[in-house]
Amino acid sequence: MEKNPKLSIIVPIYGVEKYLEECLDSIINQTFKDMEIILIDDGGKDNCPQIIDDYAKKDSRIIAIHKENGGYGNTCNRGLECAMGEYIAIVEPDDFIDKNMYEDLYKLAKDNNADIVKSAFNKFIDTDLIQEIKKVNWYKEKNPPTGIFTIKDYAEFLYFHPSIWSCIYKREFLNSNNIRFIEAPGAGWTDNPFQVQTMCLAQRIIYTDEAYYNWRCINKNQSDDLKDYTLPFKRSDEIHRWLGTNNIKDKQILEALYRRELAYIHIVMGMKNISDKNDCYDQIKQMCKRMDKEIVKNSNNIGIKDKNFYKRCCINPKIAQIGVKIRRFRKRIISINWNRHKKLIRLFGKEIIKG
Repeated sequence: MEKNPKLSIIVPIYGVEKYLEECLDSIINQTFKDMEIILIDDGGKDNCPQIIDDYAKKDSRIIAIHKENGGYGNTCNRGLECAMGEYIAIVEPDDFIDKNMYEDLYKLAKDNNADIVKSAFNKFIDTDLIQEIKKVNWYKEKNPPTGIFTIKDYAEFLYFHPSIWSCIYKREFLNSNNIRFIEAPGAGWTDNPFQVQTMCLAQRIIYTDEAYYNWRCINKNQSDDLKDYTLPFKRSDEIHRWLGTNNIKDKQILEALYRRELAYIHIVMGMKNISDKNDCYDQIKQMCKRMDKEIVKNSNNIGIKDKNFYKRCCINPKIAQIGVKIRRFRKRIISINWNRHKKLIRLFGKEIIKG
């Protein structure tokens, strides 16, 4: 390219042969054209490396990179070092995006001189029993932010899923703040620290409630996705160390992170196999001990159930886990979603009433 593109799209690729072509087609068919597409093969053993090369031959905007396996964070960092775009986007290779995503997000970025443009997204539940796409609605109690804001204005973003791929980031902003991914084996939950750093340091964030990104979930329960119980604790420790180093101690930010950490404890407790339960319980206690009790106690955003769960985890995580297991078992037997928008009853995972 003679000039730097307006957008660099980074796609870290490993072991997703089944979904990769759908993902890449959704990118190259964007209505927005001025972009480079950086496809990074993280030492794949399936047919992904060949698919990447085939697409690179067909589209001059594609840069194909092959490297030894280094994990999600390492692969994204390789893309960030190569990227030349004014803005940066990340697409995970088993997901897909609507055709006007980047045209709309780039316009918002330029109109508002934004460090980050954040959009809503869709959750695509893709299991043997269910296939459905539904928008993830974040704001049940508060209206979505309008206009430029910082994370202090809407700290709720730090409670919900990091969803770093439903954003575009100004490359100058990332580089000037030296924001990169933590490099850990596998996926490693490295999106969590990246989200916290970008959101906390950005001075100009813009949000759109339009959902363009389709996040594929092959397991309905997040506990089934988690294979290493230590990951949430490691990433949480790194996040709080970073907050301390950068003297970030805003109550609303901590409150949102505490809510997310309690949700992560739920995920860990719902795992089918925990390799070292005693160590796991110790780490849960340490996570809860780090939380400011007064912030948890006086929070209007942390519900009474979570406050009670927090207390149980502080005293005896093993007993708290029994309650989590019982509730999850009941939900797997029968699940009811009955309101004016949706009428659905599932018994043992199978739909028996739908309307």
